[in-house]
Amino acid sequence: MGVKLQQNITKVLQFIPYYFLLAVVIACAPVISPEVLKTVDQTITFEQILKNPDAYKGKTILLGGTIIKTTNLPEETLIELVQQPLSRRNMPHNPEASKGRFLILFKEFKDPAIYSAGRLITVVGEVIGSQARPLGETNYKYPLISPTEYYLWKPSEGPSVHIGIGVGTTF
Repeated sequence: MGVKLQQNITKVLQFIPYYFLLAVVIACAPVISPEVLKTVDQTITFEQILKNPDAYKGKTILLGGTIIKTTNLPEETLIELVQQPLSRRNMPHNPEASKGRFLILFKEFKDPAIYSAGRLITVVGEVIGSQARPLGETNYKYPLISPTEYYLWKPSEGPSVHIGIGVGTTF
């Protein structure tokens, strides 16, 4: 029994560098394709769009944020988000630094159970105008984005550090 266990542990340990390399490669993969990122107008800030969305109609931008609400309409889906700055991986982070809200208008059905409140999303899309909607006691002018490419972050994705000792395996 002891020799068999030793052999199994040796086999598992042989693959650890490969697992580590695979994790690094996956972690560094872009969430938005490089071709689409090249179309983004990097000179436009969210604050500028928020001030006057109609002035930026037709411009391609990169935004991210936290989903507040997903509304299914007869032929499309409207997702309301709180804008957040993006990390190097284009992951929304630091919700306290939000400059406002925006809407993504998908031309197809998106399930509200999947595109649920609290999920993070990164989107490259075209500014197609604005939409005034009630927000509390006021009307808020939301920039309206038509997505070119997007990434819905998994709830467990993002920075984390795990430190452990030993090998967890089942034989």
